[in-house]
Amino acid sequence: MDDVPEATPARLIRRCAGNVGYVSVFGVALVLRLLVPLTSGGLTGVYGYDASVYYAAGAALVHGRVPYQDFILLHPPGAMLATAPAAWIGTLTSDQAGFATATILFAAIGAANAVLVVAIGRRLGLGPAGSMAGGFFYAVWFAAVHAEYQSRLEPLGNLLLLCGLLGCSGIGGRHSRRSAILCGVGLGAAACVKVWYAVPLLVVVGWLMVAHRWFWAAGRAALGAVGAVTVICGPFFAFAPSAMWQTVISQQLGRDQSNSLRQVLMLRRLPTEAPSWSLDARQAYVIDGVLLAAAALLLLLAWRVSAARLPVVLVFAQAAVLLSAPSFYIFYLDYLTPAVALCVAAGATWRPVTTGGLIGRTAARASAIAAVVMVIVVLAVPAVGLWYGRGGTTVAQFPTAQLAPAVTQVRCVMSDSPTGLIALNALSRNLANGCRNWVDVTGRTYAPDMRVRRPDGQRVPREANLRWQRALRNYLLSGEAVIIRHSTASGMSRRTWDEIRSGGVLASEDGHVVYRVRPAAP
Repeated sequence: MDDVPEATPARLIRRCAGNVGYVSVFGVALVLRLLVPLTSGGLTGVYGYDASVYYAAGAALVHGRVPYQDFILLHPPGAMLATAPAAWIGTLTSDQAGFATATILFAAIGAANAVLVVAIGRRLGLGPAGSMAGGFFYAVWFAAVHAEYQSRLEPLGNLLLLCGLLGCSGIGGRHSRRSAILCGVGLGAAACVKVWYAVPLLVVVGWLMVAHRWFWAAGRAALGAVGAVTVICGPFFAFAPSAMWQTVISQQLGRDQSNSLRQVLMLRRLPTEAPSWSLDARQAYVIDGVLLAAAALLLLLAWRVSAARLPVVLVFAQAAVLLSAPSFYIFYLDYLTPAVALCVAAGATWRPVTTGGLIGRTAARASAIAAVVMVIVVLAVPAVGLWYGRGGTTVAQFPTAQLAPAVTQVRCVMSDSPTGLIALNALSRNLANGCRNWVDVTGRTYAPDMRVRRPDGQRVPREANLRWQRALRNYLLSGEAVIIRHSTASGMSRRTWDEIRSGGVLASEDGHVVYRVRPAAP
């Protein structure tokens, strides 16, 4: 018989401890993400606009509608493809059941991301304790939980980014060639979720060439990325190349500049999604300064660990993307979470080099304690902020049982947001009946034919844009009933509102109103 390495008790204990660590990180992350809807509006409640758009896009694809050609989609097709299976379940059951499935799926994706941080940390040699610190950071960080309790771009993009980094961490080992290909595939697939993820791809490929001189690995990673983009985006680009380029690239560059993060850092305004307590400007900036100082210390400690220098570079590159982007919302911070979590893992791993003697040992011990305290603060403060700032992360309840029966026999129910159609279980029925569906109503405003500018070059606001108001009215009044969810975001004028209300109320409950559409004059 061949000699088989004996599984010693110490090895078994380490393996079991590792498995328990993975399970605990996954469990904490999943519970925190599901607690948000379960303690507010429930899995069938009304979520944010973006999550409903990606689900509606998946539902439209299931019903044979092609993005960019048949409906509006401002991002690459990755999120749409991820929500399509849940949307298919929705066609067999109900839209609410399908959307709840998508919510659970994306919460699980966020929890899997935390586990991937632990796996990458261990492969980089950051040790069990440091890797677990990074994983728990991802699990509890407020920005991650805020973004990953619903079907947004960030949890899926981070999953693919971390898969790419896991492949990157294997380059130089026994399966270098395979790891390089997998690295590129993961990073390329992430860019198919949101174009921002093209930046980590460029950074990693550049890092392989500049820092390690692994040109062969960089080439294989680039080849894997091209393959992933071709497979995921190629078919949709073939159907509508011009429209896809305009909506995913051109229209994004032409969006209005409303980056609140940039304004906060330039001391021009306070954060709009601050916790519920009252802060004056001085207190808010002091808190921001302390957090930035802690972040700087974390990055410094991480940089001292050679295996973690790539994540440090990624933090700076991705932060530059956030600052240069046209718009900013608090959940965009989740874009930084994978790289920051790996920096936390490295910061918790780093140990100072002693210079000998009592003074040297004392300084080393003090530095180590300071590093541990810093990591604890970085872990604990955002977790507490989750509960104090939950006002911006809760899910609203919707009286589906009272309103849905009123539209059961209605052929086409229209809305300015997919949330209304999902809550009424009318989305899949609309698509099956061939009703019009823009999917992303506010996204339609970025199309070139909807842009109207003043003589000074400034864009005309939506509520004053007659071209937009006419298109919006024609769309919303093309069915037999209509429910309005985001009139402010879509920029409805008073005239548009009056025409919607003119048909009378079909059903109402708790401030939610379904209007009857007045038949057009012959």
